[in-house]
Amino acid sequence: MKRDIIRSLNIENRRPEAGPKYILRLNMFVSLLLIIVASLALTYICIRLQPTPIEDVWEIIVASRYQIFILNWIPLLLIMLFLYTLLNNTVIACGITGGVAVLLSFINRNMIEMRQDPFKPLDILLGSEFLGIYQSIDSQLILTATLGAVFFLLFFAACLFFIRNKRMNLIVRILSTVIVAAVSIWFNGAILSNSDLYESFEVVGNSFNLTDNFESKGFIYSFLYTMNTSRIVAPPNFDRDRALITSRINSFPTADVSDAVMPNIIFVQSEAFSDIVISPSINFDNHVDPLENFKRLLEDSISGHIVVPKFGGGTACTEFDILTGLSTRHFRETPFSFSLITRPVRAIPALLSEIGYYNLAMHPGHGWFYNRQNVYPYLGFDEFQDIETFDETRNKGVYISEEHTMERIIEEYENHMRTRPDTPLFKFAITIQNHGPYGDQYGAEKNFNSNIDFPEGLVSGFSNYIEGLADGDRELGVLTDFLYDRPEPVIVVFFGDHMPSFPVELFNVLEPPTAPYYSFEGITRLFQTPFLIWSNKAARTMVPLEHPGGDSDLVISASHLAVNLLGMLGLDELDPFVSFVNELSKTYPVILDYFALTSDGDFIQLSETPSSEIDFYHSWQYYWIFN
Repeated sequence: MKRDIIRSLNIENRRPEAGPKYILRLNMFVSLLLIIVASLALTYICIRLQPTPIEDVWEIIVASRYQIFILNWIPLLLIMLFLYTLLNNTVIACGITGGVAVLLSFINRNMIEMRQDPFKPLDILLGSEFLGIYQSIDSQLILTATLGAVFFLLFFAACLFFIRNKRMNLIVRILSTVIVAAVSIWFNGAILSNSDLYESFEVVGNSFNLTDNFESKGFIYSFLYTMNTSRIVAPPNFDRDRALITSRINSFPTADVSDAVMPNIIFVQSEAFSDIVISPSINFDNHVDPLENFKRLLEDSISGHIVVPKFGGGTACTEFDILTGLSTRHFRETPFSFSLITRPVRAIPALLSEIGYYNLAMHPGHGWFYNRQNVYPYLGFDEFQDIETFDETRNKGVYISEEHTMERIIEEYENHMRTRPDTPLFKFAITIQNHGPYGDQYGAEKNFNSNIDFPEGLVSGFSNYIEGLADGDRELGVLTDFLYDRPEPVIVVFFGDHMPSFPVELFNVLEPPTAPYYSFEGITRLFQTPFLIWSNKAARTMVPLEHPGGDSDLVISASHLAVNLLGMLGLDELDPFVSFVNELSKTYPVILDYFALTSDGDFIQLSETPSSEIDFYHSWQYYWIFN
């Protein structure tokens, strides 16, 4: 009786010296059944790993008549079938497919929660950047992921040891592999690359928002669709516009800057600097106001908000926009914008170099991070100082402190004035201390008062963020106090690179969203960071800046900030593209992916209200990069 049961389960009794006592040998029918069940279960797990509650996702799936579930399931099924027929091993087919799919889904979940940006195929190229910041990720998350990976590997190894497949006829294997491969290629080209099909499904939220698309249509389907369709192509009117662009460049007059006053210019891109603490829900009575100096300097500065390309990360994308006048939002297909810079270009540092500036970039991180060590020279910087020029023991939390960064900024400024007193300086400095995620990196006690219930577990993280914010604000005061009475004119541009990487839930508690989702405020509220343009006493006399928006708070694209400053200094005529963007910004102060804010305050959807100027901007950006 026992032997009959064993035989029916395809279990073979083996001699002890030959290995384990029982081995499960699967025939083709059982293997196919297991693969179908495993792929269905894996599809559910991947959907479950999305940040959106499974109940909400399931409503979307049902509304699509289960097409979304099927489109997430079939790719996993085909991959398992291909590996099974190729290797004749059910465990490897299910294990490798499942392990990779769950890992990518886990990464996607955390990227959305931390940065409101899904995991895309080209993000794989950012592996080295991730290794550079892994120490800042919550240790509990790393521990959980590690334990999960260890458990999976042990279970996978045990299955490999105890479960085998019966030998498949070689001709059947070859034919099956070819058939599955052919079906996979067809399905990928005809279905997973079909834009009409992908866009036909309902999106909960903003249909132009990539994260909302991934959440509504499933990670596996969206990831593969993005892999097939994400490529930079010339704008529709590029062939028509190219001749006009060339004509403008060739006919652009040489700028006469012989009488221009060229002040020293210092840009400080402050890590995660924001004004989210200005909220009716919190105050700092009996605590340090983390924006004390920033608020004080507003009275004598041109100020406002820039709309940055990323949320909770993407520092280099903001740098790209500031330093080039191009918009990262129009190159979403790239993992990071600096990857587009592969040769010397006429970026703003290069233009300033042509009129006699010495250009210095400083960042207290590794030079290979975002490939800055190669990109900065292409942008026109004469010198780039990375972490090797800093004292790596001067940390606060994980990274080089704001205090030490500002000491180095001032030290290099003094060195320049001593060694090149007659050469104007353009300095672009980036801070890093207040990089997220925000746990207990500074050991901060609660340093704010609140009349609301904070999301569970975020009081400590918010307190630590506030401490880092106050550090950056204090050092802004140190810099402006140092420069105020200097005899040479100096202009400081200070701004945040992106919002801090907190869950959206926290922002909703601090400032409950009231604007319609498709309004300007609804779309950009998580992408606006504060900036100010401050002049020391000498600069106010020698190069007074005219506020382009009167006394109002400016809201502009990040790509307009440096271009507008050149316009205020009368230096926008150095380059036809810069001149064009400066004029464009007067009509469209904010240009997004599919929307734009006009100078009259109208928020337009470009598909419904086309703009020939913005279309031309798209074409010129493409020409700028790929000419």
